[in-house]
Amino acid sequence: MLQSMTTANASRTETLRIDGMHCAACVRRVERALVKVDCVVDASADFLAGRAVIGVDGDPDRAALSAAISGAGYELLDQADDDGAVAAPDLLPMLSRALPALIVGWGIFFAMQANRWGEFGWSPDILHPVLLAVASPILAWSLWPMLRRAWLAAMRRSTDMDTLIVIGVFAAWGYGAAATLVPAAFESAGAARDVFFDTALIIVGFVGLGRALEARVRQLAASALTRLLELAPQTARISSDGVERDVPASEVEVGDLVLVRPGELIPVDGTVASGQSSVDQAALTGESLPVAKGPTDGVYAGTINLDGAFSYRATQVGTETALARITAAVERAQSSKAPVQRLADRIASVFVPIVILVAVITFVAWGLLGNDASWTGAVLSSVAVLVVACPCALGLATPAAIAAGAGRAASLGILFRDAEALEAAGRVDTVAWDKTGTLTSGRHEVTSVEAFGVTEQELLQLADSIERQSEHPLAAAIVAHVDSLELSPLDISGFTSHPGRGASGQIQGRDLAVGNAKLMSALGIEVSEEERPTTPVYVASGGELIGVIQLGDYVKDGAAEAVDLLRRRGLESVLISGDTEMSAREVGRQIGIDRVHAQVLPTEKSALVADLQASGKRVVMVGDGVNDAPALAEAELGMSMRTGSDVAVETAQVTLMQSNPLRAAQAVLLGHATRRVIRQNLGFAFGYNILLIPLAAGLAVPIFDALGGVSGGLGWLFGERGQFEPIAAALAMVASSMSVLGNALRLGRWRLPAAG
Repeated sequence: MLQSMTTANASRTETLRIDGMHCAACVRRVERALVKVDCVVDASADFLAGRAVIGVDGDPDRAALSAAISGAGYELLDQADDDGAVAAPDLLPMLSRALPALIVGWGIFFAMQANRWGEFGWSPDILHPVLLAVASPILAWSLWPMLRRAWLAAMRRSTDMDTLIVIGVFAAWGYGAAATLVPAAFESAGAARDVFFDTALIIVGFVGLGRALEARVRQLAASALTRLLELAPQTARISSDGVERDVPASEVEVGDLVLVRPGELIPVDGTVASGQSSVDQAALTGESLPVAKGPTDGVYAGTINLDGAFSYRATQVGTETALARITAAVERAQSSKAPVQRLADRIASVFVPIVILVAVITFVAWGLLGNDASWTGAVLSSVAVLVVACPCALGLATPAAIAAGAGRAASLGILFRDAEALEAAGRVDTVAWDKTGTLTSGRHEVTSVEAFGVTEQELLQLADSIERQSEHPLAAAIVAHVDSLELSPLDISGFTSHPGRGASGQIQGRDLAVGNAKLMSALGIEVSEEERPTTPVYVASGGELIGVIQLGDYVKDGAAEAVDLLRRRGLESVLISGDTEMSAREVGRQIGIDRVHAQVLPTEKSALVADLQASGKRVVMVGDGVNDAPALAEAELGMSMRTGSDVAVETAQVTLMQSNPLRAAQAVLLGHATRRVIRQNLGFAFGYNILLIPLAAGLAVPIFDALGGVSGGLGWLFGERGQFEPIAAALAMVASSMSVLGNALRLGRWRLPAAG
């Protein structure tokens, strides 16, 4: 069934589950077919996870979508066939085609090598027809899926890796069939009556077995999405009019009272109404420790209630929950294409025709210029070229790394909007940090208390009694501090709020005022206004100053470690803040940032980012507020805390589920690791073809001739004369794909480098 979601730019997208894709050519074929359907604006297919994400303008007809996909040679799955997860591949059909070919092929190979046929008096005139009769039906069974896809590609005047395999196998089988059925023609031409039925079978068997293994490894690379979907609870327990009942989680509505017992999964997002507990949010935010929850605290679908029972009001349900949004973001990131992947796809699209041309040249050259067994060698070499040059590794190099990297990021609570954002994270060399709410908590706390003529306890009680009537964030910080000291407030009368300055009232017959320097000046009280990294709150009684309470915005845990990790890996950090010079520089000093820009207006933040870019820097901006949105949009990569403003989250290309600067460092370093793996994979894929295609074409023959022949240990690779064996080419092709996938899977185990 179609699964709907909304992208950051508000365009509606739908996810299709498609069976049968296995390479970059399949992706191109599916995408081209889908964009021809009415209402489909664009399409991005992902053969790793077997899905395509389409942008739609209207309601596309499902029958038309199914027909388009079927016409391309694939199958559109229904919801009954697939529930949205990255389904574990069904290896049995693949193995049922691959194993018979391998068993029979190797059986023929070893019997031919042992030359046991003569003991039964079987001459080639008897043996070859028997082998043809045995090998042909098995070959047809094993080759059929590849043959069908190659035929569909040919009908659309295109080629893919199946084209190479089919041509190579038909060349090997066809030469043997001709030698069997028209031996006189070979004898008159002086050509050897060799047959390569074992070669054809073993090639098909190895390719089929390799694709079965690839399917399993690809599923592992994209398994982060499956793990996220498994978090979604199926049922919820709600209370209505005092009656408890279990309902499907999909039927919970906003405002419902949901009950959660110890050990249960939380079914939808909401706010705790009563009770207390600790919740394991690791799968959603990457936090390693349980998080305490009490009244007014938020809870999220898919997290685990550990030790207490509580009730909460549902605030986000269905596709609006944090888990659903994360799942959609991971699916979108894994299905989208990075710029380097588009380049690899274009190369792969022209690669197959070039390989076919090389194979033809190889066949003609060996046939005309070789020795007496030249046409036999021509067949072997051309088949080896076709098989060894299959661009499987090239097609897997980038999407496998993107899938693994995006999946690992999601497990850490880092959501990349698309593959382009993940690749961009790997290119940045400068991190521009907002201060308040990003590197600091954004919530003030009492840092020091100075009392004049009264005790500190009396000063705090007086200030607290006034501030409890105020809603200002600085007032809340003083109240929280006094509550932690378990001091009781005093009775007040005549409370008056002075917006932008403070508040006043009477306590025990004394006039009391609490506020900033402007309020003190209005009362005729002189105070020192020297610049400090903290915010002073003055307390006056009877027209005299009796104390100063200093409030500071504390630096978040992990901020200094994040900056240090980035610096040790060659990335520069820059602090951009609208706060005072002294306050910004003090935060910079605490966390190790030397380059500080203070008192910066929101429009100036984006200009500063642009200046950094103009100097050659590739910048990622990390922020959380509305005032950060222009800078987030200006940077190569915008990164926002999920606890920040909606505008910042929507503008950013990366969302951090946990408000921890260390997650931002992880996002950047994971991007660098992903880009490194992509480059390694592409280098390996290109290097593999650059090295092996010449060997398959016969480049090693003159070398071995000069060395006096092929040594015994290399005979299985190069035969008797130095021509690369087609069977070895099939093994090499499978090994290259598995190597690329294995390298990509390393990202699933990526860990933040140790500090120090």
